[in-house]
Amino acid sequence: MLPRGGARLAAAAAAAVSGAAGFTTVWKRDAEDSIRTARNTGLRAASLSSANSENPRSSPLVQAPLRNFVAASASDENVKEKEKEKGAQGRRSLRKRERRFQAYASCEHGDQQFMTAQDFLESVTKQRPRARRQRKVLTDEDVSAMMASTPALRKGSIHLFRDMWDNSLFSYADYLFMLSVLTKPQQHFEIAFRMLDMDGNKSVDLAEFHKFQAAVNKSSALGSGEEMDSSSLLCHFFGKDGKGVLRFEDFFRFMDNLQKEVLQLEFLNHSQGMKVISELEFAEILLRTAHISEADVEVYIERLSRRLDQSHGITFEQFCNFDKFLNNLHDFSIVVKMYTVAGQAITKGQFQRAVKACMGYNLDEQLLDTVFKLFDTDGDGRLSHEEFIVVMQHRVQRGFAGKRTGFGGFKACIRKQVATA
Repeated sequence: MLPRGGARLAAAAAAAVSGAAGFTTVWKRDAEDSIRTARNTGLRAASLSSANSENPRSSPLVQAPLRNFVAASASDENVKEKEKEKGAQGRRSLRKRERRFQAYASCEHGDQQFMTAQDFLESVTKQRPRARRQRKVLTDEDVSAMMASTPALRKGSIHLFRDMWDNSLFSYADYLFMLSVLTKPQQHFEIAFRMLDMDGNKSVDLAEFHKFQAAVNKSSALGSGEEMDSSSLLCHFFGKDGKGVLRFEDFFRFMDNLQKEVLQLEFLNHSQGMKVISELEFAEILLRTAHISEADVEVYIERLSRRLDQSHGITFEQFCNFDKFLNNLHDFSIVVKMYTVAGQAITKGQFQRAVKACMGYNLDEQLLDTVFKLFDTDGDGRLSHEEFIVVMQHRVQRGFAGKRTGFGGFKACIRKQVATA
């Protein structure tokens, strides 16, 4: 038995422990409630300061760590939500490219779907695929005949794809590679080549190109999971026996020719054999792949039509120069920010200086005037460069705007394959 004084001390200690435990339980419950509130309503932890000031939990010594704890938990939750959204967006972009390939691919061989050169050109210049009843099922003999008729690398030209037309075969990996080619500024051609040249010997062989294809196939439901030896792209690059090598000069010429061929086809679709297209037709080409409604497209076209005094037309050279500028859109957006503050609209002079800074030449004044009449919403002679850049990004990426498309996705595939090689 404890002495009377000892019993009192023990009782006091037990009461203190019980009180502390109760306080801890209440504090924990309040913190959890606060976290749920912050997560669901976005309220800041500072709102807890409205609690009863007599409550010891409202003292600065308790409230400060509680505010930090709640804020950090809410922040972590927001980060997780953003990561989920980012991941979902990446998956949506990938499915969209797969759906586009499936929609335009007109042939199949074995368990794989294939595009022809005609299919590919239509997929990047047309709004929807041509009508057909079903895909053409190819035999081994059909494939062999197509490969035998593929032009050699030295015969490449800006008519290559139109010459091959429906007598050709391109896999999904080929499609992504060619799609990425269309978005490259010329100063990035060498970077793309070095990404493929994995041993650094300044040439790319079939085995190295297969590594890129393997990375694509692993990330797509459309990939076969096997090396694809028979495609028109592979035969063009490496010969019918697969023993040729691709050098940078040939690679540069292929990329440059493909870009020009697609632009020429787009231009001819509207010019109908004439030397110029109208400013309205130029605007329709720019807006074709924009992620905006048909009603909004009509607003843009109507605005331009209302502001045009007379049509001078856009030549193919002007059209090509503007497309080259768009392939440098990222550099342009950086330069523009040096001229503006907090997204301020820019003048024609500022726009032109930014173009020359990243391209080394000025855009044609008539073409620039057309762009401003199209995107200058209130007619004050200034353009919202942010709106312009967003819409033009869709044009550059052929409707697949996003961080993992085009060259970014191309580099990611190469890096992934090198890391696992």
